[in-house]
Amino acid sequence: MSNKNGKAFDVSLLKRIYTLAIPYKWLFITTVSASLILAGLSPLRAWLTQITIDQYIGTKDLNGLFYIILWMFVILIAQSIIQFFQAYTAGYIGQHVIKHLRIDIFKHIHSYQVKKLDQSSIGTLVTRNISDLETIAEVFNEGLISIIGDLLQIIFIVILMLSTHIQLTLISLAVLPLLLLAGFIFKNAVKNSFISTRNEVTRLNTFVQEHIQGMQIVQIFSREKQEYTKFEQINAAHRDAQNKGVFAYAVFFPVVEIITAISTALIVWFGVSKIIELPPSITLGMLTSFLMLINMFFRPVRQLADRFNTLQMGMVAAERIFILLDEKDAKEVDGTLEKEILGTVEFKDVYFAYNENQPVLKGVSFKVDAGKTLAIVGATGAGKSSIINLVNRFYNIQSGEILIDGIDIYKYKLDCLRKNISVVQQEVFLFSGSIKDNLTLFDDTVSMEAIIQATKMVGIHDFISSLPNQYNEYVHERGATLSSGQRQLIAFARAILTNPRVLILDEATASVDTHAEEQIQKAIAVLMKNRTSIAIAHRLSTIQSADEILVLDKGQIIERGTHQQLIQAKGMYNKLYEMQLG
Repeated sequence: MSNKNGKAFDVSLLKRIYTLAIPYKWLFITTVSASLILAGLSPLRAWLTQITIDQYIGTKDLNGLFYIILWMFVILIAQSIIQFFQAYTAGYIGQHVIKHLRIDIFKHIHSYQVKKLDQSSIGTLVTRNISDLETIAEVFNEGLISIIGDLLQIIFIVILMLSTHIQLTLISLAVLPLLLLAGFIFKNAVKNSFISTRNEVTRLNTFVQEHIQGMQIVQIFSREKQEYTKFEQINAAHRDAQNKGVFAYAVFFPVVEIITAISTALIVWFGVSKIIELPPSITLGMLTSFLMLINMFFRPVRQLADRFNTLQMGMVAAERIFILLDEKDAKEVDGTLEKEILGTVEFKDVYFAYNENQPVLKGVSFKVDAGKTLAIVGATGAGKSSIINLVNRFYNIQSGEILIDGIDIYKYKLDCLRKNISVVQQEVFLFSGSIKDNLTLFDDTVSMEAIIQATKMVGIHDFISSLPNQYNEYVHERGATLSSGQRQLIAFARAILTNPRVLILDEATASVDTHAEEQIQKAIAVLMKNRTSIAIAHRLSTIQSADEILVLDKGQIIERGTHQQLIQAKGMYNKLYEMQLG
């Protein structure tokens, strides 16, 4: 690819970028046509200027002068109108392409396996979805189409110059090797600067995102100065990468101006010497036309270097985005079965590891019938949360089987499977938005009556009704303005609204006080009714009524039975229970 193999540009990558514009092919054709017309119109004005000076001003033909100036004005207006449509259509295509591409990236990230998401930097994903895409838009605004237009304009100008005076053309273009050398150096400098800048932008986004989320930890441990120093270093690296590009631009354009001035001086020197000789071999109109043409020549040459770099920048960004979209092992593999789920969950000799050679579950087998309650207890790291993750297919098992209603979960469509399973986690995530939006997860089809009924069932309706805006009360990011218990009850109401066949409670009362726990226990009783329930709990007092309790230790089930059976067995469960009783 462009940033790895040193090629000027990768044709297959460029083709893939412009394939994105196929839905707008007529607009694309319009943009290309406009660029071609503009390439021919610009040098035409210089030719008309030569005719004006030599044939009408020199002969004092005022009538002819009027008409040719009128033609020049018409061409200028036409050029301005075409330039507007060319710029607008190119920008329109670019913005619509990145809109659809951004949606594709967002959908792709949402289809990630949780394992893949665990291994990905959030800052990197944000950079791909925002900054890199904006760079791709510039490929349509200032990319290949503009480059082709500039090249054609240069060709038309050179043809017109050669047809007018060959010797003057050669003298005016004598400085071209210097310009090509400056452009080559500039191109490499800006490309390297851009790659460094994109890397530093990713680091910057990652650092800021992580430290805003973890600001409380930074403050608790008084790490502000240290983290500020780190941020200064990352920010300085970003500044230095940007400054390399700024320096390249600052040097290149003055150099081009000097080269243009040298070419102009050579034209004037040679042209004037030919005008004053007898008989003159160059007319004043011809010299004026050449001065206009040389400025027209150097303008697209100057722009070419810049636009070529824009194209390369867009290709570097596109390469990163396409690598992201082409990840074959990142997406969940969907099943095909879609049926009503009753809720019987069974593990058969399941082995699972997050990292190879470090098994978390070792031959776990259990079955919970539809409508029954299974509780799982054990020390931290025993594998309790892993069981929940596997039921939802957030991770793939190494061996064994996980069945729902006797059917392997990998045969179900993910949408069907997860719609029938609801998880209430210890750390409840709430989005920025209203309470209603967080209850329905922005599903407008859920009626207000259903929402109120769900919140009444879990005992949170009265609190919501006491708020100034009630169900439209704005919830700040992550529910920062609500207590742990209130967030938990909203999560229970949200689970009721989905009407799941399988309910999973992941230590749902571990982070709340005793008063809130009593209210939550009432909500749990309502939520578990007529549903298959799997509950992970640290507080054993909350699971005494479970139909079966599993005790996990180091990824294996070491005890199972009802609360009374496990107490009488005098094993680990009994020890944990006695410890909690004090």
